Amino acid sequence: MIDTAVIGSGVIGLSLAWELTQRGHRVVVVERGCPPDSRSAIAPETAQSTSWTAAGILPPANFKLATDPLDQMRGFSHHLWPDYAARLKETSGIDVGLIRCGGYYLAETAGEAAAMIGMKGYWQELDIECQPLSQTQLAERLPQLSHWIASNPWMNEHPDASAWWLPDEYQIRSSRLVKALEIACQRSGVEFIYETTVAGFQESGESVSLYRDEDVAAANMIARARHVVLCGGAATGNIAAAARLEQALIPIRGQILLLQCDEFQSPEVINIGNRYLVCRGDGLVLVGSCEEEAGFVQHTTSQMIDQLRQFATHCCPALGDAPEITRWAGLRPMTFAGFPMLGTLPGNQRTFVAAGHYRSGIHFTPATAIAMADTIEHKRTFMDLSPFSVGKQQTHA
Repeated sequence: MIDTAVIGSGVIGLSLAWELTQRGHRVVVVERGCPPDSRSAIAPETAQSTSWTAAGILPPANFKLATDPLDQMRGFSHHLWPDYAARLKETSGIDVGLIRCGGYYLAETAGEAAAMIGMKGYWQELDIECQPLSQTQLAERLPQLSHWIASNPWMNEHPDASAWWLPDEYQIRSSRLVKALEIACQRSGVEFIYETTVAGFQESGESVSLYRDEDVAAANMIARARHVVLCGGAATGNIAAAARLEQALIPIRGQILLLQCDEFQSPEVINIGNRYLVCRGDGLVLVGSCEEEAGFVQHTTSQMIDQLRQFATHCCPALGDAPEITRWAGLRPMTFAGFPMLGTLPGNQRTFVAAGHYRSGIHFTPATAIAMADTIEHKRTFMDLSPFSVGKQQTHA
């Protein structure tokens, strides 16, 4: 019998599996998808995990001053990321592309400017460094956006209150992170079971048994473990009816466009309203994103991709003709409370849930792994996890 079975091989499941193996656990990861070697090197329209397709923006945070549970989780993880990325590279040989690139926060409407006034208060409350930029300073730093800056009516009227620079913003290459975690897990002894869907589980005494069918018969058994963790992202509610989580998570589709433009050679994140340009520093520019309630339909649409292209062109005319490298969509796992589910599944002692991180899954990865490993081992962790309890999200059909 193994120690822990993790269901799902996104970054949350993989990071937890890696953390547990470093603590001496024998771990198996059960994944409904195919093995890594059979996947495309470039994201296809569908069939990649949300972890693979995330933009990889890690905004600044401060654990020491945070009082909100989400800010505490974000702050602790943000502090961990540099060492975490270094350890991943040492174990896997893969550089996950973590860069302290800084982020611009820009407004071109009164509503966006009002939102940034609120963000300014938030940054200052958490002692996050934020530097106001004049229109002239912004144009000097971002010459690629000179047309947008000059033609922005709100910025022209409020030249000293429409742009902020946050030097502690990071970016990371999400696809590399997934690959690095897969290799780190493999080299640490994690066993993988691919192309296998868990449809049932049963706790009995000192173990939990996983089954391919709701019929918990021996012929359907996949594995037996002392602990099981449901880490299926937006599909966590569909893992097994016995968990009663079918309505606990809402899949929110996001679409991203990847362009090549030689005018963008510096790594930085440019946030304008609720959209962004993530400049990788090698001419690649991610353009995102959107939030759509489309069920479990995970593919791009020409209408939304056209909107993203229009946004990019509006920011920088050179992006209008920039070659498209690829486009993709992912499903973000949102809970009704807006908090991830981290803890024991109600009515169970050995079955846990780690899901519902919405747009923060990549950012929260290191902290979630530690928090869940501590919980499984009945250890006190770095913060109170009761706000993330699973019971308030669970349906009671």
